[in-house]
Amino acid sequence: MENKNIDWSSLNISRDEAAGRGAQIRYMLGIKDDVPITAEQLKCMKDDAEKLAGQDDNIQAFLNSITDFDAAADWLSRNSYSINAAMTLLGIIKHPRGWRGL
Repeated sequence: MENKNIDWSSLNISRDEAAGRGAQIRYMLGIKDDVPITAEQLKCMKDDAEKLAGQDDNIQAFLNSITDFDAAADWLSRNSYSINAAMTLLGIIKHPRGWRGL
């Protein structure tokens, strides 16, 4: 399904998939929910995605699909899923000494 709100990607992805990738990017870079993602961070991630993500071909394909880094950074900053909400859904809680899985 094509999403007209995502015109910065050469992939045919849904809004939900893009928002999920935005949350993954935030998590990988350690960016809090209230801090915007920058175009420079996306460009650096694109160059180092395999090193950062291991063998995650999905994030590599997503980053390679970005045609306008400024538009992507703006969209992802506004629309990516909350990391805190995702961790709650996955059963991960904040421990006084850091994040711990249940």
